Amino acid sequence: MNATYILLSMASLLLIIFAWFWTSLMARTLPFGVRIPPDRVNEPVIQHAKRDYHAGLLVILLLVAAIGWFFSRYSSLLFVNIAGLFGTMLLIYLNFYSARRRISQAKQRGNWYSGLRQVVMADISTNQTPYHIPFLWYVPALAIIVAMVVIALVRYPVLPAQIPTHFGADGQPNQWTDKLVALWTLPLPAIFTTALLLGLARYIPTARQQVDPANPEADVAYQHELRHRTSQILLVLATVTNLVFLAVSLLIFGAIPESNANAVLIGIVTILLLVIIGTLVYLTRTIIQRNQHQYQAQNNPKFVARDDDRYWIGGMFYYNPDDPALWIDKRIGIGWTVNMANPWGKTFIIAIIAIILAIVSITLFVR
Repeated sequence: MNATYILLSMASLLLIIFAWFWTSLMARTLPFGVRIPPDRVNEPVIQHAKRDYHAGLLVILLLVAAIGWFFSRYSSLLFVNIAGLFGTMLLIYLNFYSARRRISQAKQRGNWYSGLRQVVMADISTNQTPYHIPFLWYVPALAIIVAMVVIALVRYPVLPAQIPTHFGADGQPNQWTDKLVALWTLPLPAIFTTALLLGLARYIPTARQQVDPANPEADVAYQHELRHRTSQILLVLATVTNLVFLAVSLLIFGAIPESNANAVLIGIVTILLLVIIGTLVYLTRTIIQRNQHQYQAQNNPKFVARDDDRYWIGGMFYYNPDDPALWIDKRIGIGWTVNMANPWGKTFIIAIIAIILAIVSITLFVR
């Protein structure tokens, strides 16, 4: 069992583990992405939906494991693991959507927002006093890209005309590329990814901050801290991602012998796992702080956040042509998503798709 198989198998398991704790990442007034008034957070239907959601995850775990074991006897293990990864994501979403629909129907039947004064509250102080990340936070990610280019230039004269640029699951090269083409194409994924992550890290602290009108002061304090930490996490993620690209470049440009390819893959898997563990620790700490802020101040019984479920497609994708904001707080979990009705939001999504297609094209077609 090599590093690629281990990584794909663990990815499916980690998806289910994260989905299990997903309910802990939900704000109490947003169970499964459904906006509810604060006085409805203890409704029995919500508790029943969470119970059935967790039971569904156990069924998904057993189902994916059984199907994967069966088909691995007749097909490529790599193909089975990739198909299992996408199948796991689809089943998790269907399980989530079932719980969401159940709570949404209960809200509509019970007319939970009847007689309540719905408002939209936002904090614009971040635009007046923007948060600036010290330049030293950007240095590691940028330095690694420079190192990749320098290594390529130094190694270029001693490289053969054709160099391996892709390695199979067994760690052996199975694709070669002209060294001049590899010289300028290999750094591109790192450059695109770094530009995206650094741009997000700089922009997120200035994005519009929607505030919970039932407890605005605590919510503003929590979100300011969250945005600053998220920007720092994105810069660390850019550095870690570039370390992975650097390891691959060292292998491709011959600085690391091909016989050590599996060791490099194992190192990449280890780095990714450490990033996942670190992110989970960060999320846990952030959730604890959010819960503390949420109940430090007395809730305001006069106002509740507007019922905006109609703008959220499937509970995850925000589409509101009347909202000029580009970045919106995610309905579930921690972070932000784009307003898909905003022209810049559409441009951002197209750019992400283009980057992914470019990376895949470079991997598959550059020989």
